[in-house]
Amino acid sequence: MKKRLFLHLGLLSCLSLLVISCSKQRTEEPELNTYSYPQKFMFDNRPEEQTFVLTGDSAGPIIGNQGTHLWLDSTIFMFPGGGDVPYPIVIKLIEIYTAKDMMLYEMPTVAQGAPLGSDGEIRVKAFKDGVELLLKPDRVFPVRMPADDPNPLMSLWYGKESDGVVDWFDLASAVSSNPGIDALETVEAQPDSGYYTVLSPALGWLNMDFLYTWSGGNVNISLISSTDDLSGVVKFIYIPSIHSVVQIYGNSAIPLPPGVPLKLVCFAQNQSGAMFSFIQDLNVSAGNTSVEVTMNPIADSALIDALSNL
Repeated sequence: MKKRLFLHLGLLSCLSLLVISCSKQRTEEPELNTYSYPQKFMFDNRPEEQTFVLTGDSAGPIIGNQGTHLWLDSTIFMFPGGGDVPYPIVIKLIEIYTAKDMMLYEMPTVAQGAPLGSDGEIRVKAFKDGVELLLKPDRVFPVRMPADDPNPLMSLWYGKESDGVVDWFDLASAVSSNPGIDALETVEAQPDSGYYTVLSPALGWLNMDFLYTWSGGNVNISLISSTDDLSGVVKFIYIPSIHSVVQIYGNSAIPLPPGVPLKLVCFAQNQSGAMFSFIQDLNVSAGNTSVEVTMNPIADSALIDALSNL
C-alpha cells in the first residue's frame, strides 16, 4: 500500500515538474509585434481616380494626369441591356505607371501565377446616370500609353477581378463576351515615340505587358520572422529589370527567376497608426530560400521616397 502511495506521489511530482517546465517555456517565448493593414496610408498616397465628362462638343482626347490619352464618343457605348447612350457620359480613369503606385493600389503584374513585365496599367470605365456602360460588339477605342522606351514585345492584357484580386489575361474574351473581341486588339510600340498606340476592345483594367519566362529552375521565397507577426503586413517582390510587381499572399511568393536582382518590400502600421517597413535586396539561386523579416519604424514620407526609388 505504501509502495503504491509513493508511486502515485512520484508520478504527481513528475507531472507537476513537466507542467511547470512547459509553462515556463511558454512564458519565455518572445511575444511577436503585431501590425494591421495600412489602408489610410495606401489610399492617401496613391493616384486618384480621375473623372471626365463627354459632351460631344470636342473630338479631342481625354488626357490623364500621367499622360494617358483616350479617344471616346457615344457611338461606341451601350447600356447593359443594349441600346444607344446619349451624352453626357462620365468617364473614370485610373493611371498606374510606377512600382510604387502598383503596390499602393495592390495591382501586381501577375498572370495566373506567372510574373509579367509591365509598362503600366490603366482602368477605364464609362457611366450614364450611375449605370456602368459596355462597349458595343466589334467596337474599339484608341488609347495612348506613355513609356520611356516602348518595347515591341508588349501586348495588351486584361484584368479580371475575383475576391478583390485582379488577375491578368492576354485575351479580351476573358473579361468580355463581345463577338469577335479577340480579333480587334492592336498595339504599336515605336521605340522613339515615347508611347504605345493601342486599339482596345474592352473597358476595365488594361495592362501593357509581356509574359516573363526564364530557364535554370525557380526561386521559392518564404518569409519568416522571429520578431514580427507578418499576417497584417503588405508584402511584395519587385523585379526591376522588367518592372514587375509580385504580391505575396501569406508568407510564400510565386516561383521567381534565379540569379536576378529582386527587391523585397514589406510595410504595415502598428496599433497606434505609425508606419513600419522592411526593404531588402535579394539575388538568390534556384531552390527554396527563407528571408528573415524585421520590421522597423519609418516616417510616411520616407516610405514614399523608398517606394518611389525602387
